[in-house]
Amino acid sequence: MTTKIPDRLWLCMSDSNRTRTLSRALAKGGGYTVYMGPTLDEEGPVGLVVCDDRNSPRLPDARRNAAPNQKVLLVTGGGARLPAADFYLDHDTDAGVLFNVIEGMRFLRDYEMTLAELQKVQLASVTSLVQAEFSVSTVEEARDLALMLAQICPQPSHVAVGLYVLLTNAIEHGNLEIDPAEKTQALAEGKWRRYLKTRQDDRQFAGREVRVKFQRGGRVLSLLIQDDGLGIDPEMAERADPTRNTYRGKGVKMARSLGFSQLRYLGVGNMIEATLLLKPPQMEDVRRSAAV
Repeated sequence: MTTKIPDRLWLCMSDSNRTRTLSRALAKGGGYTVYMGPTLDEEGPVGLVVCDDRNSPRLPDARRNAAPNQKVLLVTGGGARLPAADFYLDHDTDAGVLFNVIEGMRFLRDYEMTLAELQKVQLASVTSLVQAEFSVSTVEEARDLALMLAQICPQPSHVAVGLYVLLTNAIEHGNLEIDPAEKTQALAEGKWRRYLKTRQDDRQFAGREVRVKFQRGGRVLSLLIQDDGLGIDPEMAERADPTRNTYRGKGVKMARSLGFSQLRYLGVGNMIEATLLLKPPQMEDVRRSAAV
């Protein structure tokens, strides 16, 4: 198995409360070595890069100083998508969602580097899935399920991160009823992981799960995700208005940019359906034939 490379992250973003909160959360609570500012140190390669529009001209520097399987996230106001970036988020994405996306990128990178052979076994075992049901209750279980299911989806890297964020969204803000302000404070103090564990151990939330129904047809793959929380106004979530209490809606807005064809809330707002369009079977047959 490949030796794990330390999580060195370049936070190449303009100074703001969000940037400072992220830096503290990643360094103190996330176990990352964080570099900040418009220049990259020369002490060694970086595995993860988070950059904004103002500093995007520095992305080629990150690629030149890349660790294996480097992942780059661009937080953008809607400018042109750059080939140097792997993932994109809206400029108004808050620290809590950004943290979960970075964690998703980290898990994906670790998976690609250290579990290449196991990935092949898992892929062989899940490609025949047509319908299945799963349940998760922790972010670790959410990570494992997202990585597994993403391998049989279009754009697996994007879906792995997007599905991880949807599942952690359901766990944190659905089952555990964590307010976004509480998460931001815990992140800023470097106490997020401890706070999350305390919440999970609270008897009030014992037994709560996130259930996932997977179904694949000829043209569409769907994931139905339901938590045991109180739900949220679906119309408000769809708008994802940053001035309103729509933290889960922001997570959905983010996930839509990471490979999902459509996302919509159902019922009282504690259920979301994520769909992906598949290539027509005959196109897949032609592609396989050409590869032989």
